[in-house]
Amino acid sequence: MAVDPMDIAALTPAFFTTLYKHVKNDVPDSSWDLKLHLGVALLRNFLKLSKNKTIEQHQKFLSRAHFPSPPSVLVKKTVVPETCRSQAEDILAGLLSGQEEKVGWRWREDPMKQRPLRGEWVEMKKRKKRTAADRVILYIHGGAYFFGSAAQHRFLIQKVAKYGGARALSIDYRLAPQSPFPAALVDVLAAYFYLIHPPAEAGFDPIDPRNIVVMGDSAGGGLTIALNMILRDAGLPKPVAGVCWSPWLDLFHSLPSCLNNVPTDYIPNGFVHKASPANPIKDYRDVKQRMERVQYYAYNSALDIPYVSPILADDLGGLGNLFITCGNGERLRDEAIMFAHKAAKTHPEVFEVNKKQGTHPYPPTKVNLLIYDAMPHVFQMFVFHPSAGNAIKRSGAFINKVIPEPLHKSSSPLSQHSPAEYYSDQSDISLDEDFEEEDDEDEIFVQRYVDIKGKFREARDHEIIKADTLREWMKMLGKFPDLSMHPECLDA
Repeated sequence: MAVDPMDIAALTPAFFTTLYKHVKNDVPDSSWDLKLHLGVALLRNFLKLSKNKTIEQHQKFLSRAHFPSPPSVLVKKTVVPETCRSQAEDILAGLLSGQEEKVGWRWREDPMKQRPLRGEWVEMKKRKKRTAADRVILYIHGGAYFFGSAAQHRFLIQKVAKYGGARALSIDYRLAPQSPFPAALVDVLAAYFYLIHPPAEAGFDPIDPRNIVVMGDSAGGGLTIALNMILRDAGLPKPVAGVCWSPWLDLFHSLPSCLNNVPTDYIPNGFVHKASPANPIKDYRDVKQRMERVQYYAYNSALDIPYVSPILADDLGGLGNLFITCGNGERLRDEAIMFAHKAAKTHPEVFEVNKKQGTHPYPPTKVNLLIYDAMPHVFQMFVFHPSAGNAIKRSGAFINKVIPEPLHKSSSPLSQHSPAEYYSDQSDISLDEDFEEEDDEDEIFVQRYVDIKGKFREARDHEIIKADTLREWMKMLGKFPDLSMHPECLDA
């Protein structure tokens, strides 16, 4: 794993300050143990320190940073053919027709396309001996759309692949700001085409979409939803399901938790970096410059395109079967809740769908939303915490449920056991004997809270989302928050 000694030196004061605060019970949430408190504080400070680096330096460092995989994991590098990317471009060009000015750049002429679209397959070496089902996860890594890599997220991918009894493909999609929207979405769609229509030299047969789960964390969760919308709108075969960990679905940061949950999350008040050729913001201390380009991922004019901010789509039905987790303490919590309700159409009187003449609204999307007490953004990365293990385990159980063992292979090992039971002998995540598995197959919408011990609990009065709350949130969508009320959010 790549380590920058300068970062370690800069984070040392934060380490001791956090340690002192924890001893003094000065903790953002009383349920946090010392390891989680340190993990969140150090990650928050690391992201703040990025202002001392250029975007290019930040990307390069994080592209090299990864944990080595254990001997039980098989990793195989691959390259998605350029023909798949060309097919994806044609689809996007059709769906974005008439919005070229909003998109803001000639994305089909991106010079970064000269670099191959690389990825890697990850699976347990004994997978084929353990299951007769050919489950495939297309995993889309997070990183605010401008940093991260498949290798960096491998430590998470291999865990969910293990619990899901699956093999996983993850790609290094093009990053912003060098390649803004829709470059990343083109690459993700290309990877999907690679799975269902592989070239002869790919080394595997075409994969039935019914055996594919698209999955992502944070920005990767946003791309997961956007990909499903693209497939739906283009009339293409959709995957059997989607899994999203803390998906980033609203690039306006419209909803209350984005400001209210600052103390219990590590997401900074905007990502800022030193001036460089790639950086559209030449002086991050200039608030006007920062507001003219709020997100590296897309020009301001493109932020309300539904494939950029999926939560703004008029109709979020017809997206199949979604499993979503978020932290109750994270800044993106409310957009996950709002999206889940809007997609499942829990309150049709709130979520009015304006369809063109002669068309009909899509059916409600099936959504299972789990909200974990006290947890920050993509808490699964804190693998030492019980909530992380619980959420990873539940994600794997969901994948096993939507892609079950073949009926004619009833004697296969996994057909007799639950995923948690089966992998318990080799997992590095502790398993509770009384792990609750969901039994809500007939429900269109399920929202549950999970306590710090991984148990379901009843929603408290203030957590019950009513129509009036959703109606108020609908009015906020597509608008930047009033930062005059929160000037601290402009601090770099």
